[in-house]
Amino acid sequence: MKAVRCNSAYALSEDEVCESNKYNFKATVIQNIIYVYSFLDYWLVQKVGDKKFYLYHQNKKFGNKNYHFQQEFSNLDDTFEYIHRHDEYVLKVKWTLPAGLKNAYRKARRRG
Repeated sequence: MKAVRCNSAYALSEDEVCESNKYNFKATVIQNIIYVYSFLDYWLVQKVGDKKFYLYHQNKKFGNKNYHFQQEFSNLDDTFEYIHRHDEYVLKVKWTLPAGLKNAYRKARRRG
């Protein structure tokens, strides 16, 4: 990952971030950098141009706490929506049992 630098030319205001943060994530703004704390993960949003935002995700695999590049966005609303959808996906798909396994557990409980 390239070093993330603050750039006051693209500084964000707290109001601008609050307006886009429709999902009430905890967010800390430092010039052109936003630290976002979603329900499950940590994120970093960097404004690098007038309509250019880089989204970084904290990599928790293998105990590595560094951020890795996730995606580029053209506005802040889409960035926050992506974070929200990512949390929903992880909760729905990764933290639930597959249907076949759920049925097997159900049947095993009835027999026991």
